Amino acid sequence: MGIFKPVSLLIRGAKYYLLGSGVAINLAVVGVYGYDPAIFHQVYDKIAEKIILAFNPNALVEEQVRGQQQLDQDIAANFAPWQPLDDGPISVPAHNIMIGNRHYPSLAAASAALQDKQSLLMGEGVYNEALVISQNDVQVIGVGRVVLDGASAEGKAAIITKGRQISISNIECKNIAVADQNGACIRSEGQGLTVNHVYFHDSEQGILSNHNVRLQITDSRFEKLGKNGRAHGIYADGGEVLIDDSWLLAAVSEGHELKSRAARTIVRHCVIASLTARDSRLIDIPNGGELLIEDSVLEKGPESSNDSAIGYGLEGISHTLNSITLKKNVIILERGRFNNLLAQSADKPLPVAGIGNIIVSKDPVAIDGLNWVYASRDEAKLAAYPKLPVLETAPVGLQP
Repeated sequence: MGIFKPVSLLIRGAKYYLLGSGVAINLAVVGVYGYDPAIFHQVYDKIAEKIILAFNPNALVEEQVRGQQQLDQDIAANFAPWQPLDDGPISVPAHNIMIGNRHYPSLAAASAALQDKQSLLMGEGVYNEALVISQNDVQVIGVGRVVLDGASAEGKAAIITKGRQISISNIECKNIAVADQNGACIRSEGQGLTVNHVYFHDSEQGILSNHNVRLQITDSRFEKLGKNGRAHGIYADGGEVLIDDSWLLAAVSEGHELKSRAARTIVRHCVIASLTARDSRLIDIPNGGELLIEDSVLEKGPESSNDSAIGYGLEGISHTLNSITLKKNVIILERGRFNNLLAQSADKPLPVAGIGNIIVSKDPVAIDGLNWVYASRDEAKLAAYPKLPVLETAPVGLQP
């Protein structure tokens, strides 16, 4: 009988230990939820993921495949496939690289021969090599469907610009990844970059620009970009950012569609949407500055990891002029959990100048000015998810 007593005590002790630890864990969880619901949900998701993986090691891969398929379907429901521009009078043979009337066997050879104020033309085809431009006032133009696929220079990007006033147009870029996990399709290290009709997708980063760059983007599409919350669709480390008539779609791996440390960031006539991607914020302005979002569609999707659509000044204000203006946008906040239009530092929050925005959110929205706030798409008379509204000033390309 003596042997059963210690076992009985052990079982009873284990029972009380598990009961006590369960109570303690639940109290801690309740405390975390009360402090910050977003942190609670992140912890909850991590625990749930570990439990699921314990029973099915392939569950995560299966979920990623299903998520990718759904995301592709949602994008296709709204957007026609990207197409290159009509070549017009320009004629370049496929897989040829030209400067003036001279042909070059590789991008490296063409880059070495390139002079200031010249144009580098790329004929239709897939290029598994990178391009570094050190010259000034240079144009890089794709003729037909030109695809940069998988190659990077200096462990950084498919195209690195080091000169002044570089223009890049009519190019597709994909599958860029580097050791630092911030591989970009274009990395601007010089001064002045203009991008027109580019399609950057399925890479760690679309464009990364340094603090001196005036970055101007028109008629361009950024899709399924991001890496571990450190790489984004577009990342500007300063300067000035102007984005017009463009699409920033479905950042992945908790990346932002746009992260800008610029003194001035202007977004006009754009669609910035999560859809079913697990992105972070649609727009992150970590150091303040002048922010204007106008005549655009912003959609915070149901699976987004971050509760805030826009972040402002969360890493400290470093600019002299600081303002937030949202003008004549349609903003849909449809994250399954809590939604927040704008996250700011509690120290010096700025008022938001809201003018004529239509906002859909099941959660409260704080915004100044004359705006229309609805609790659902149905109440706002908008089509059901995943359809995105089309503004008269929105970029051409949304499916009817």
